[in-house]
Amino acid sequence: MRQSSIVFKVLGAIGIVGLLGGCGSGGDGASSGVGASSGTASASGTITGFGSVFVNGKRFETNSAAFVVDGQSGSQGDLKLGMTAVVTGSMSGGQRSAGVVRQHDAVEGLVQSVAADGLSLVVMGQTVLVDNTTIIDNNIAGQSIANLVAGTDVVEVNGHVRLDGVIQATFIEKKPAGLVTPEVRGFVKNHNDGAKTLQIGNLTVSYATALINDMPSPAGNAWNGLLVEAKGAGSSSFNSTTTTLTASKVEPENQGVQQADEFEVEGFVTQVLGLGDFFIGNTHVQTTANTEFRGGTVDEIVVGAKLSAEGRLANGILTAKHVKFHAGVKLEGNVAAVNLAARTFTITGLSGVTVNVNSQTEFNANGGNTITGLNDLSIGDHVRVRGRAGAGNSVIATRVEQRSASDEVDLQGPVQAVSNPNLTILGVAMNTSALNNDDFQGLNDQPIGRAAFFNAVNVGTLVKMKGRLNGGVVTWREAELEG
Repeated sequence: MRQSSIVFKVLGAIGIVGLLGGCGSGGDGASSGVGASSGTASASGTITGFGSVFVNGKRFETNSAAFVVDGQSGSQGDLKLGMTAVVTGSMSGGQRSAGVVRQHDAVEGLVQSVAADGLSLVVMGQTVLVDNTTIIDNNIAGQSIANLVAGTDVVEVNGHVRLDGVIQATFIEKKPAGLVTPEVRGFVKNHNDGAKTLQIGNLTVSYATALINDMPSPAGNAWNGLLVEAKGAGSSSFNSTTTTLTASKVEPENQGVQQADEFEVEGFVTQVLGLGDFFIGNTHVQTTANTEFRGGTVDEIVVGAKLSAEGRLANGILTAKHVKFHAGVKLEGNVAAVNLAARTFTITGLSGVTVNVNSQTEFNANGGNTITGLNDLSIGDHVRVRGRAGAGNSVIATRVEQRSASDEVDLQGPVQAVSNPNLTILGVAMNTSALNNDDFQGLNDQPIGRAAFFNAVNVGTLVKMKGRLNGGVVTWREAELEG
């Protein structure tokens, strides 16, 4: 993982909570042991359901809630699945109630280009990534970004903002051309107060005539690293030729959540201060010896990893009870074959599993080596892969790390079939008959025994299997619940 050179800065109290949430970590019900059984409750993430409002899978009753949609007073009917929101409210026993639900998009403006593979587009200098979790509104023909017209169509994108001007889209809809006020949220780079300019992604923002009353002193390059929102004053304020926005207002992205007995945030890691001390978006997260990690370990928290964290928020710092990795598939082993044309490779002992790489896959090597792509991998190299499940038994790699030689083989992913003593993950059938009771571990990495393990495992449960390679065959030696 390439480390960011941006110096991360925080306004006011450390860890202003930004709108960088995403779907899928929660479940309904009580406070899951996070904080008190009653008190304040908040969540920053993607709207995952209605009948009340579900954010990150958590249900908030909305009978008495106020709604703010794109900065204006609205109603629940203005919200759509996949939109990003911050909900603040309360909890009592097993029920959460929303006080205010605030929706905000990541960028709204002119489409400048659409990738031929239909997996990304550029909107006002921001690279917008699309995957199978992105909801495309039905006002886009065929619900495909391939049908958007660059230079003509205007879209609103909700999603997770990264440091580098990349947005992982959760929702995209087309807006009426000429009636949209261009706006973008992102991290500032190349701030120059002399020229009254800054950059967000590849967008240059001129703020010479903008309202900046809520920003700190702009002296020098003081804004670099801040998460901000920049707004224009009509469609003519964006120049697509120069990719420049003449801003009418620049303000810090601050939802004002500093305290909550229960808080959850999901997004991308933007800074790591030390082991277990990091930022998701601009939310400061700290772990303790009691923090439960799901789908990964504390040393795997690196800039660019997608996580959710849940716990108690006090003075702008989230003390995490749970941390969950959202690229839930993890493989480790020796490279068996590389197909440069198809941009894939396979791992010895994991027959039938194909690893796919793309332009967003990050390559890393320990031991001083440098690898930048698939062409740097050779048969026999020991690698660790993190990603998500693709079609069939394929893995879409988000990160490939070349490691020291080893006979270790790991396979982590959602269970496809289970019947004690057998498990199937990514098409790999594994027999656990040779494992002892102490070889079955729970979420806290403590032995739970065979019976308890298989009682907890269903289709879809995230499980990690550890083994050793011997003569091209894997001997499985440990099974762990991961989430």
